[in-house]
Amino acid sequence: MIKTTKSIFFIGIKGAAMSNLAVIFKKMGKTVSGCDTDEEFITDTILHSYHIPNLVGFSENILPKHVDLVVYSAAHNGKDNPIAIEALKRGVSIVSQGKLQNEILKGFKTSIAVSGCHGKTTTSSLLAYTLGKLGKKPSYMIGVPHFNGLPGGMYEGNDYFVIEADEYGVNPPLDKTPKLLLLNPTHIICTNIDFDHPDVYKDITETKETFKTFFDHKRLYLCIDDPQIKSVMGSLDKKQHLTYGFSKEADLQIQNPVVNETQSSFNLIYKGAPLGLFTISLFGEKNISNAAGVILSLLDLGLNSEEIKKAIKNFSSVKRRNELIYHQNDIYLFDDYGHHPAEIAATISAARARFKNRRIILLFQPHTFSRTLSLKADFAVSLATSDYCLVAPIFPSAREKKEKFKVTSYDIEKEANKKGVFHVKACDSKEYILNKLDKYLKKKDIVFTVGAGDIYKLHGDIIKIMNRHAQNT
Repeated sequence: MIKTTKSIFFIGIKGAAMSNLAVIFKKMGKTVSGCDTDEEFITDTILHSYHIPNLVGFSENILPKHVDLVVYSAAHNGKDNPIAIEALKRGVSIVSQGKLQNEILKGFKTSIAVSGCHGKTTTSSLLAYTLGKLGKKPSYMIGVPHFNGLPGGMYEGNDYFVIEADEYGVNPPLDKTPKLLLLNPTHIICTNIDFDHPDVYKDITETKETFKTFFDHKRLYLCIDDPQIKSVMGSLDKKQHLTYGFSKEADLQIQNPVVNETQSSFNLIYKGAPLGLFTISLFGEKNISNAAGVILSLLDLGLNSEEIKKAIKNFSSVKRRNELIYHQNDIYLFDDYGHHPAEIAATISAARARFKNRRIILLFQPHTFSRTLSLKADFAVSLATSDYCLVAPIFPSAREKKEKFKVTSYDIEKEANKKGVFHVKACDSKEYILNKLDKYLKKKDIVFTVGAGDIYKLHGDIIKIMNRHAQNT
């Protein structure tokens, strides 16, 4: 399909995955174009920098006359989009985003999928970055517009391909097929297994079964510290996998982790042999673990530990993953995509390890009614580990109907109150959140906007508050 295709059109090209695919095919030498709404997206600059045309709207008459392949996703009515229907009328091939990704993998000697319900974006970005620093010219597709100054999608050769493997469904509730089951990589890193998508999976058991299916006949690098991963390891071929983590049972064991405001450092022991001290510009034990997963995969692929040590140390940023937005008057503003209690707890833990004896303030926006309803008690527990938390109204999914769910952000506050926690406050509006933050903020505070919705749009107003406090100090 890819070899014979010369011109590709993407429906909904501004989506992170679609824009990254567009860049990959542009780098392959294909003619690439697409369409989307006229709404401003964070991918706009990437598409513009690669001179990829983006038409506005979804009318069938905007499909170019000379096109070989049309790509669609679950967004914008999928294959029922007028452009996809028009393509079929013309005899033009159409393909889903997920299936096209697997077609790409087929062209590579080594394809590494990074899976896990939390941490896969940072881990896959770190892997692609480190391979690049090691001179391996990897191609890759990560679920962000950019990371560490690099675009989220790239094609540079056919030796290595790194891809983020999403456990979410193709198009819930119509098609709950997990996206990662459409992929057939040669190698898999798995950071953890968790119950994160109640609109796709019945429970943690069904989630684990999906991952076991994905693992079948692949070379695996598994985080042994994760209890759900450990529970499925007994059913896997021991020759098929290697493990990493803080556990003494790990093939690659992490020892002596140290985190400060500028870096994290740790020692590694690989199958009983000390590898020395490693340093990364990421923070917290979860990111140290993610780095160990990357290092384990590279060691198993035959790369030198001393070269890895040098290559990995300067990776520092992924869009919306503990991303530093602003710093003023010794107050920091970070943004994080975390939308599950485990992710939020990890974010706060990492912040406390990095910024000792400072207040951690969260502006949290729950994402989806189904997740909030299923995990409200767990959200209360994780948010309570902050010093002060303001909970915004729930950011809905287009796939859910609000009237089917009796849940609001106030249910998280109620759950916190049941546990004797009263610094987790639900808010009716973003204006109310900003007003409360303005009254509470002090010098040396660490502020996070957290959530998979649009909470990041408050950054401009938060920065104004930070600057005002700086002037009044």
